[in-house]
This record gives sequence, structure tokens and C-alpha cells, in this order.
Amino acid sequence: MRSFVRRLVPAVMAALASMAAVAIVTPAVSKADCAGGEWWDPTAKVCRPLGVGPQPLACDPGQWWDPTANVCRPLGVGPQPLACDPGQWWDPGANVCRPVGG
Repeated sequence: MRSFVRRLVPAVMAALASMAAVAIVTPAVSKADCAGGEWWDPTAKVCRPLGVGPQPLACDPGQWWDPTANVCRPLGVGPQPLACDPGQWWDPGANVCRPVGG
């Protein structure tokens, strides 16, 4: 059992070190270098001033506003997150998996 643990520890350390290196080198997808008073619009992939951008539609009861398509959808209907592989993120606007930092 001890020999198994001794072999496992370096493998775990190598995996954690590589994940840490990627996290340090690759900026988070949700982070954008927007100026103060701006917000990141992931659909248009731009920084927008506060109060500017897609405006919610006045949807009927039982519907919700889907900002990625700018339409009203019935409750429970809409883009469903994909099961992306590690190192990828789900882009709901295009409904595809994209590499982190890409």
C-alpha cells in the first residue's frame, strides 16, 4: 500500500502543477479587461458601458427572455449546456464547446 501511495503522490503533484500553470498563464474566460463602469457582453464579445446592450423583451407570462438569441422562450426551453471536455467552456451564444482562452 505504501508503494502505491508513493507512486501516486508524484502523479497527483504533476497533475496539480500543470493545472496551476494553465490557470496562471491562461486568463479566465469570464474575465475581460473592461474599464471601470463597463461590463463584459459575452454574446457580442465586447465591453459595454453600464446600461447599454441587449434590453430584455417584455415576455408573456410563462416565458423568459433568452438574451443570447434575443427572443422569448417558454419556461424550460432554451439552450442547454453541453458536456464540454476538460479545458473547454460552453459558449451558449453559438452552442459549442470552445478551448479555454481561445
